[in-house]
Amino acid sequence: MSRRAHRAWAPAVLGLLWLGGVLRSAPAAAAAEEAPFAGQFDAAPALLWSVRLPGPAFPSAVHTELGGPALHGRYIYVGSAAADALFILERHSGRMVRRIETGAPVQAQPLIHDGRLIFADTSGAVYAFSLQPDGEGGVAKAAAWTRQGTAPVLSRVTVHGDTVFLSAVDDVVVALSLQSGELKWRHAQRSDGTRASRLKLYGAAAPAVASGAQGGAEVVVGFSDGTLAGLDGETGVVRWQRRIGEGQYPDIIGGAAILGDDVLVAGYSEPLVAMHRGSRNVRWRLDHGGAFPPVVGGGSGAAPNLSDSSGADRYVFHGGSDGMVRCVDGRTGALIWTWDSGTRSSMGQPVPTPAGLLVAAAAGTISLIDAADGQKLWSWLPEFLPSGFTGAIAVEGRQAVAVTNAGNIVSFVVPKEQPAWAAGDGVFDRVEGMDVARPAPRRTPPPGQRR
Repeated sequence: MSRRAHRAWAPAVLGLLWLGGVLRSAPAAAAAEEAPFAGQFDAAPALLWSVRLPGPAFPSAVHTELGGPALHGRYIYVGSAAADALFILERHSGRMVRRIETGAPVQAQPLIHDGRLIFADTSGAVYAFSLQPDGEGGVAKAAAWTRQGTAPVLSRVTVHGDTVFLSAVDDVVVALSLQSGELKWRHAQRSDGTRASRLKLYGAAAPAVASGAQGGAEVVVGFSDGTLAGLDGETGVVRWQRRIGEGQYPDIIGGAAILGDDVLVAGYSEPLVAMHRGSRNVRWRLDHGGAFPPVVGGGSGAAPNLSDSSGADRYVFHGGSDGMVRCVDGRTGALIWTWDSGTRSSMGQPVPTPAGLLVAAAAGTISLIDAADGQKLWSWLPEFLPSGFTGAIAVEGRQAVAVTNAGNIVSFVVPKEQPAWAAGDGVFDRVEGMDVARPAPRRTPPPGQRR
């Protein structure tokens, strides 16, 4: 073969080899982008990173971060009490990718639903962005729609069909069009003037949606005077209401959960009840309150089992305002077990995972609890005591992300199973970035050398 011929075909062959490498690597790269930390949260995690929330420092020595994060694709979507913005961070590092300006701080957990990112701020405004995998931060540059409000929204919006439901701290519930943000209806609850305390808690329960006894969707929502009401999903007309909350703070700020024909809900001070929606009769009650909705799960066996996917759940997990997490038989109200955080502070909503229940205390740390017997499996024990967690914990794949009350966002990851050939290798990549489970041994420098 002549040199001229060699010069002619060699670049073509190299080009084909390069193209083949790109074609082979593209699916793997796309898969890595779509599913970081793929797998299950099925074991005790390790801390991957901890960073300050972007934006200015909160102008107070003590504050609370009410808004939990949302995870989707490669990104974390989270607000801050100190900034009028929603921040988009990388899940691998916590690095800020984008800042979406808002009219006030975002203290309600964002919602990812049907190709949209929907969130509200403390001015009452609601924002909807279309998800775009190739967009900055995974969303479109401009909002699909916004809707102004009149009072802070502190709980995640609820979407049912083509309607967005939300509640504000002034006891107002609003229904908006999912497509355009146009107002469908507005319900302003008249408070009960006979409530025991004239002080209202700063909060509002997220609406829950269930099939109504009269047909159609029924919006179940609680109010500051302890009243629980069922609203017609199409018109907002009150179908029924009943006083539930009692004690010094009867406020229902935690929202309700649905178990069959029953509504599970708690006042902040007390009680936790199961109420039949058709008759409004209370099936059972426990004299404990809470700031977050109960969680239904655990299957229908003799003991709670979070791996039971039959859909016939009978157990209720509830974080109390007294620092306790309880497991209750949803049919009878019988107490199965109680776990004491030792903080006497309000507990967040338990998050079921294959490894157990992730729970957090407003004046404590994050722990992993065995759903079967309530025994502690793991707790995060940093060098300095954490300032507590008030917002929700977000879990996707092997990663859990939460925001401390001091304004730090922390990421935990379940390490990958180490293959046999890498046994004892402390720097083997098991969490897609670093081995947090067993760091490399520290090497002592030779005498006379400084590190």
